[in-house]
Amino acid sequence: MQSSMVRPTTPLRQHHIQTAIIGAGVIGLAVGRALSKKGHEVLLLEQATSIGSETSSRNSEVIHAGIYYDRKVMPYKSKFCVEGKQLLYQYCTERDIPFKQCGKLLVATDADQRDNGLPKLVEHAKGNGVHDLRIVSNEDINDPYSDVYEPNIACTGAVYSPSTGIIDSHSLLQSMLADTEEHGATLALNCRVEGGRSAGSNVILTVDQEEIVCDNVIVCCGLHSHKIASGILLQSRNEQTSDNIHMKNEARIPRQYYAKGNYFTLQNQKQPFARLVYPLPDPRGGLGVHATIDLSGSTKFGPDVEWIDASVTNPYDIDMNVDPNRAKSFYAAIRKYWPDLKDGNLVADYSGIRPKLWHPSRTNTETDLKDFFIASPMHHGVPGLHVLLGIESPGLTSSLAIGNYMAEIICS
Repeated sequence: MQSSMVRPTTPLRQHHIQTAIIGAGVIGLAVGRALSKKGHEVLLLEQATSIGSETSSRNSEVIHAGIYYDRKVMPYKSKFCVEGKQLLYQYCTERDIPFKQCGKLLVATDADQRDNGLPKLVEHAKGNGVHDLRIVSNEDINDPYSDVYEPNIACTGAVYSPSTGIIDSHSLLQSMLADTEEHGATLALNCRVEGGRSAGSNVILTVDQEEIVCDNVIVCCGLHSHKIASGILLQSRNEQTSDNIHMKNEARIPRQYYAKGNYFTLQNQKQPFARLVYPLPDPRGGLGVHATIDLSGSTKFGPDVEWIDASVTNPYDIDMNVDPNRAKSFYAAIRKYWPDLKDGNLVADYSGIRPKLWHPSRTNTETDLKDFFIASPMHHGVPGLHVLLGIESPGLTSSLAIGNYMAEIICS
């Protein structure tokens, strides 16, 4: 007699796919596009009801030039940003995606920043292959006949980046999806990956009570990448046998932490700038409270850096509302380069979450990483599993380059 404590289970239906991509944000779509163009069978799995609804749609929509990233410390960011910028401008032109190469001024607000900070940025950029920067003076910026004329900026000098721009990220996502589907890929929305495990040379994913046998799995679901990949690695390790796989370093991958970035919109005051205006990079982990114009000409400021407590592991536990009281620090930061900002003219707008591989409360640890991290089978020992972690800024700019890179890895 069967014990009342044991219930018969119905075997899960199994399907087979060449490559499953978990996450249909800008990175997942870029990878899917690149793979499908090579004739690869691709299934995009997205837990939300629409594409790019999290990190990909909550950012500054800036096409970065590739200025900040030290090639020795951040080789992926430096490489992918510069390559991705060129690919993105070309793609936008070919697909009629709205964008504007408006340029950017990185402003110094004291003599030390002018004499030391600006030249250092230019040297970083040259090391990354960005050779179009130039240092401009305060007089240049205030000269109405200059190509960097910005009469509302107060500074001691600046670096001008002519290749920085802005983009309509929603149109970009839609175009990438159309390309991906045109080449045979399938998008499955509202599909939650419930688990996964290694099975010989395959990875088996459990999705909505069905199993998908995959030759390759690429985890690039932004804020959730670490949780999903860790679950697959843990289950694989628990089921390993002596003649199965050999997990490396207990299948450990870097943990993701979260940094919230808040944005405020300018109201009741004339739009002050014709191009983007950035302070020098924030040592706490961001690019400072910068001024961004959108394609309609409106101005927004942000993001700041609001570190989420290191104990938080579920991004859905983070309050996405912008605290209006943070405006005080915004006024102080913005007035360093735009002193004419009037009280009461900043309105709380939206926020975004950046996945980080380091945290200020957890220094000198193995997760103190500033670069993107791509965990392949050589890192964790699971054949066919590739995990993209810490894909924050300049992720949007880098997306097409990352897509091409991953396609080369999978198809090689």
